Amino acid sequence: MGNGWMQRLMKFYQKYAYLMRGRYGRLDQINKALLIVWAVMLIFDRWIPFYIGNILSFIALALVLYRFCSKKIYPRSNENQAFVQWIARVKDFFKGKKGTYSYFKCPECKQKMRAPKGRGKIKITCKNCHAQFIKKV
Repeated sequence: MGNGWMQRLMKFYQKYAYLMRGRYGRLDQINKALLIVWAVMLIFDRWIPFYIGNILSFIALALVLYRFCSKKIYPRSNENQAFVQWIARVKDFFKGKKGTYSYFKCPECKQKMRAPKGRGKIKITCKNCHAQFIKKV
């Protein structure tokens, strides 16, 4: 008699697993961002006129559910990768040029190397042929 709820829970889980078979079903970065937008819009919808907050929160939640239940796994994954790259570009833009590198080749052996941007003129030693040269980065 005490295991009735456990059996119902297992039956519910089996039905859910059958429903989600072959679907995207991931809480990736886009879905997390859309859920944050949904929560923010629910909080601030009282101060946004003409039910725009309610409409935006509904759209964000509908997009999350659509992406979560989509059977097109690879396009959803590609969307997420593009979003992650876009976020990285936005972060780099606001961070400035600190985290970026300047790429160049050794004049002797043509080995590819990098150095952090914004250091001015620096003396570089090639790890491959041990040639030394000065480069402005």
